[in-house]
Amino acid sequence: MDYELSPEQAKMQRDIDAFCRSEIAPRAGILDACPRSEVGRRMKENLKTLARAGWFEPGHKENSLDLVEVYLAGEAVAKACPSTCLSARASAFLCAGGIRTFGTDAQKSAYLPPLLRAEQIGAFAWSEPQAGSDVQAIASTARKDGASWRISGRKDIVVNAPIADVILVLAYHDAQAGAEGDMSIFIVEKGAAGLTISDPLETMGMRGAPISTVTLQNCEASGILGDIPGEGYVQHRSMLNMGCIGVAALCVGVGTACMEISNAYAKERTAFGKRIGMYQEVGFKLADMFTYNDLGRMLALKAAWAINTNDPEAPVLAACAKLFASEAATRIAGWGMQIFAGHGYLAGSHMERLYRDARFGEICEGTSEMQRSLIARTELDRFLQAGQADSGSAFVA
Repeated sequence: MDYELSPEQAKMQRDIDAFCRSEIAPRAGILDACPRSEVGRRMKENLKTLARAGWFEPGHKENSLDLVEVYLAGEAVAKACPSTCLSARASAFLCAGGIRTFGTDAQKSAYLPPLLRAEQIGAFAWSEPQAGSDVQAIASTARKDGASWRISGRKDIVVNAPIADVILVLAYHDAQAGAEGDMSIFIVEKGAAGLTISDPLETMGMRGAPISTVTLQNCEASGILGDIPGEGYVQHRSMLNMGCIGVAALCVGVGTACMEISNAYAKERTAFGKRIGMYQEVGFKLADMFTYNDLGRMLALKAAWAINTNDPEAPVLAACAKLFASEAATRIAGWGMQIFAGHGYLAGSHMERLYRDARFGEICEGTSEMQRSLIARTELDRFLQAGQADSGSAFVA
């Protein structure tokens, strides 16, 4: 097996890492601490900075997404500023990526150029107060009104909603008919009648990412993604499977940032006449940080490659990557806090911000419990089939 990135991928990784260190990382603390009323403006500046340098485009191919490139870009941005990674991902991957993968040629021509230049910002609204991981429980509905569709419902915790120009909205055509044939993703544009965006929500971590509630009251949609009603459930499931790669990238980026600042601090801080990195208790934590980050990266890249090559194992591999990388980030941030001790616990410190940000990975876009459920169900089905095959062979014999 060849684990090496291509020369082009390696160069992209170096270039975006260097760019984010100089242009994005210095703003991360300011973005985290600024008032909610300023978050949107500052984030739009960050997104435009990334887009001008071409860093909204990695992964975008003619009619598909290259998940290896998506991963590499995501980790580099997340290491510099997790909030910026979350917001960029919502626009360039979830919204623009959904249009790239499932949209018509006309939809791609209309929306992709401004989204990838950050002239417009995108969002994807599916979660509701009573429907998160259980997407079939959503209550939002759409009805046909002549040639157009009108949506009614409420979506919560929508990343980029306060600054979004284009929102993809998941809704039922007929809530009684079942998800797989009667759910679609609708395209809703900023300023549509009946569309209301709440003030930005306060969050524990990822405070630089603008997040709010979206309310739709008989809101007119600009169209259905792909122009074929009833494809929304499959489209949403596909985007979240691929989205596991982006969340893993976010988590490994956070973990790597924790490791780097902890390593630097361990070389500078002294206790009892020695640099604390010389003590085994600290050295072991740094070793574990490196190991967990490397394992998370390998799992994510393996899953990304599986999605790119249409491997049937891709969904469970993506779930494994998201599960491991997200829980690893939480552990790594905890070890970093122990190394920094009281200085890490101070509000506004780099370690304190990363500690808050790290927790997001385990709960977003399918909790750890949901990932374990998917993995267990897949493996149980596999063993059941193998057992049936063995039983059949024994019976024939």
